[in-house]
Amino acid sequence: MMDRRNRVKYPVGEQSFRELRRGGYLYVDKTEYIDWLINQNKFIFLARPRRFGKSLLLSTIEWYFRGAKDLFEGTWLGDHEEDWKQYPVLHFDMSITSGKSAETVEDFLHRKIEEYENEFELEKHSNSKDVGLRFNELIRKIYKKTGNQVVILIDEYDNGILETLYSPEETQEAMSNVLRAFYRQPKAATEAIKFCMVTGVARFGSYTLFSGPNNYFDISMMDDYAAICGITQEELLAYFGSGIERLSNLRKISKTEMVEELRLKYDSYRFSQCKDLVYNPFSLLCAFTEGRLEDYWIKSGTSKVFVKYLSRSEFDLMELQNLWVTRSRMEGKYTSEDTIPLLFQTGYLTIKEVDYNANLYRLGIPNGEVQSALVEQLMPIYMGLSENQFPKRLADLKAKVREGNVSGWIEDVKSFISGIPYHLFGPKDGAKREDGSISHFERTYHIIVHMIFQMLNLETRSEIAVSGGRIDMVVGTDKYLYVIEFKLDGTAKEALQQIDDRGYLIPWQSDGRKVYKVGIVFSSKERNISAYAYEPKE
Repeated sequence: MMDRRNRVKYPVGEQSFRELRRGGYLYVDKTEYIDWLINQNKFIFLARPRRFGKSLLLSTIEWYFRGAKDLFEGTWLGDHEEDWKQYPVLHFDMSITSGKSAETVEDFLHRKIEEYENEFELEKHSNSKDVGLRFNELIRKIYKKTGNQVVILIDEYDNGILETLYSPEETQEAMSNVLRAFYRQPKAATEAIKFCMVTGVARFGSYTLFSGPNNYFDISMMDDYAAICGITQEELLAYFGSGIERLSNLRKISKTEMVEELRLKYDSYRFSQCKDLVYNPFSLLCAFTEGRLEDYWIKSGTSKVFVKYLSRSEFDLMELQNLWVTRSRMEGKYTSEDTIPLLFQTGYLTIKEVDYNANLYRLGIPNGEVQSALVEQLMPIYMGLSENQFPKRLADLKAKVREGNVSGWIEDVKSFISGIPYHLFGPKDGAKREDGSISHFERTYHIIVHMIFQMLNLETRSEIAVSGGRIDMVVGTDKYLYVIEFKLDGTAKEALQQIDDRGYLIPWQSDGRKVYKVGIVFSSKERNISAYAYEPKE
């Protein structure tokens, strides 16, 4: 029996640096970045998707400025820092408030300021209703009383912006007014500030909440800070060796194969022009803790506002596979006319390639977790299904695939496709694609089916190269293997014949599972499956 007492403790959801260090959790040392940050600029801004380690980073900075030398023992900063001076720290975690109205956010800020007034034994501001003036005076009074400049840390600054994204315009404006009054105070009291760092999802330059972009040193897309949050490949191998070994033993595969599975599932986030890639830290920690690979980040709490916002927007999901954009577009303000800024900043798209000469960025879906989840979250809305109906439909489809009920699962896939509006997968009304060939439309339907099967968490591979050509798609369960060929406006018989003629079944002759060859025909007119055939028939 495995000795669980010696198993590594992974800090899933632990955002306090002090608790992490005192609790004996695994810690991936990022403290060298802190040394760089505090010597870069007094005002720092960092944008990263949710659950990417921003809160832990700010907590680490907080305890550094509190002079907690003992917590940094064995880290880069613990080995190199000589001056452990203490500073007063004001830490505002905006994710604590619901952010659904200006009143709730303003009330939260007043209560937080009052806590600090009590902590430092200060008199309350005479105009306690004005949250901006109250914050400004808090900073100045602490500086005057302690003789030390103040450190200000603001986490998830845009929580209110994101939560009111699809609210009436007056609600959004009221939220902006409250946040603007609060966030502009550090600049107004700059002589009393030692260091100020703001983190969030949305790029702050797109919103007029601050006193101007020149006041904050934006490190979000700087090469030096590309891996400040997230886990690099080198860190994965250096810190997670025992976790990789445990997973590989559970799945009965080699460590090399296990690392590759982790990479495909959780890696490939890129935040700058340099080629540093990082894993989603939350999903990675959950996978090592639970001993299995699931869609942890996606299931940890995607905002319903986000899903509703995308469902009301016009965009081409196929375009997201290969999209060249400017940096200004990636960093832009969220609008229903252009969802790319939202998708990039929230982590559903990432940088895949950079054209340095043209200063353009090719965006794409980061990994398997995001690719399957992007469609899974949107499909219930597009198909008019409730949150309860959709999982049941998926479960029924998966059961038929696992039972070898070929006609049953094809009819279910057909039903799924029929409920998806064409603008999600095709050009907008009145638009024309440069590539209007049969191969393009066949590939479009192919991707739709591939994504549906990815939602089932089954063995799913597409465009597999073999000696006779490329197999369109292979889906596997513990008992069955489906070798699938797609045709557009052709016949199912032609699809089955191509499987035979090109030897697509040869790689699985000794697989041990029952193999079906499946031909599926898509109709460009009906925009759905129009015919199918499979062998052997029951």
